[in-house]
Amino acid sequence: MAWKIDEIDRKIIEILRENAQIPNQKLGKKVGLSEPAARRRVGNLVSRGVIRRFTIDVEEGGAVIALAYLSTSPHAGSDKVFKALSAQSGVGAVWEVSGDMDFAVTLSASDMDALNKLVDEIRALDVIRKTKTSIIMKKWR
Repeated sequence: MAWKIDEIDRKIIEILRENAQIPNQKLGKKVGLSEPAARRRVGNLVSRGVIRRFTIDVEEGGAVIALAYLSTSPHAGSDKVFKALSAQSGVGAVWEVSGDMDFAVTLSASDMDALNKLVDEIRALDVIRKTKTSIIMKKWR
């Protein structure tokens, strides 16, 4: 879905990506708006669905993080795959993607043994045909 957003909206989105808790007064100053105008802009972006949620970025502290690319069974619908993956502890974000794989997911586990167990559990799901997993070596942003 395409939204009409102007340059101020783009700046607001970029600032909120860096700090979703920035006070509206500071946000307004950064984009040249008053506090009430900044608050209205953010509210409008939320109500139109441009901003879907505010979240946190947690440092995993010693956890093993991976990206898993999944190819699904021909009979598996996207909703069925998403539900099966969502039921797995350690599965984070889930994206449906284009290309030779059907889904990309983030995985987190306390150590490599736990990650291997999680990947084995995902491979055992009847909706999964093939997996390809990459360990995150370093997070830049």
